Amino acid sequence: MTPRRSFLKSALAAPFLPQAALPRPEDPAYWSKVRDQFLMPRDKTFFNTGTIGAMPRIVFEKTVEHLRKMATEIADWDYSGADWISGYSDVPAIRTKAARLLNCDMKELALTDNVTSANSFVASGLDLPAGAEIIMSDQEHVGGESPWLNAAQRRGGTVTKFKLPKPAHDGSEILAIVMNAMTPRTRVLFLSHVITAAGAILPIRQICAAARERGIFTVIDGAQAFGHIAVDVKDLGCDAYVGCFHKWMLAPAGEGFLYMRSERAAGVWSSVASHQWNNHDDNGLRFSQRGTGSMSLMMGLDAALDFHNQIGPERVQQRIKFLGDRLRAGLRQIPKVKIYSPDDPAMCAGITVYGVDGVSGPQLAKEMWDRARLRPRGSNAVAIRHCTHIYNSPEEIDKALGVVRALARG
Repeated sequence: MTPRRSFLKSALAAPFLPQAALPRPEDPAYWSKVRDQFLMPRDKTFFNTGTIGAMPRIVFEKTVEHLRKMATEIADWDYSGADWISGYSDVPAIRTKAARLLNCDMKELALTDNVTSANSFVASGLDLPAGAEIIMSDQEHVGGESPWLNAAQRRGGTVTKFKLPKPAHDGSEILAIVMNAMTPRTRVLFLSHVITAAGAILPIRQICAAARERGIFTVIDGAQAFGHIAVDVKDLGCDAYVGCFHKWMLAPAGEGFLYMRSERAAGVWSSVASHQWNNHDDNGLRFSQRGTGSMSLMMGLDAALDFHNQIGPERVQQRIKFLGDRLRAGLRQIPKVKIYSPDDPAMCAGITVYGVDGVSGPQLAKEMWDRARLRPRGSNAVAIRHCTHIYNSPEEIDKALGVVRALARG
């Protein structure tokens, strides 16, 4: 076995959490043990997973280990065996792990640099006729809407934005709004699974079913969904689903994905063309082609997938929602607090956007840090975005609520 292959084998097989030492999952000591797997000091609390997740220690170590190996043993690579760089050859073990979490075939899944690049591959690869209409909500992330604005301008199409309620509380109302926005000219629907600025979980399965009946190509932005809530692309029925690993999956930045339904992939051109540009037997590999990339980041991604699977996707999702529900329940008891996330428990999980009367969003974020070393994100002029994850605890939620109570009292 070559040194390179030996390294890959050890990287894929290494255990992350000492199984014999783990208490029962419902025991607070279990989550304390999980918290020990992160490099963050315990006297600081990170509540901004919606921007980027905190890497577990093993993810950091596997990434750095490969970087060090590249730096010290680069002369040993003779182009035989597995590649030392990414972007050209396949990484089927990693694609398979990610595909299983999404419930799709590996050949339907491409690994990309991020959500924006994955979304751009679809927007630039679709053959849209002149005058085609693209519809999206008025609450999309700029990195999500921009590829479609670019595609429409380039091809003489139009982008129509429909207005979603702020906050959104009723899935049936959202479905009706989206359906009313569909016209005979609509060719593409681009929509977030979870709204980044509010945390609202949209009824994507019903929306995609309505779009499919009308022949509309559906592209779902899962940047705030994958690793946060359950994502089953086959059940959702979308044509394409774009997402990332660096937020809720806790992988290094620079890793994203594109799922393309096999029946639709043949009609989408390769936007970045390399030696697999015409491989229609494996469209996931075709869309993964992006030139020289970092295999070190791939090793970090692989470790993040294993870490997630070892804890268990459902357990991760339940913990995220448990902490989010605790935060929202506490906020509802505090006067002068306005919550901009949904009231319906089925429409929210780990993202809560809220503000305090008389306190700006940036000031609220600053007070969180100055008073208790808590780091949410100052979302806008009147609110902060507060994300919960497995490295957070009920005690940290209660500490945040204490800061909010003090500010509300003035």
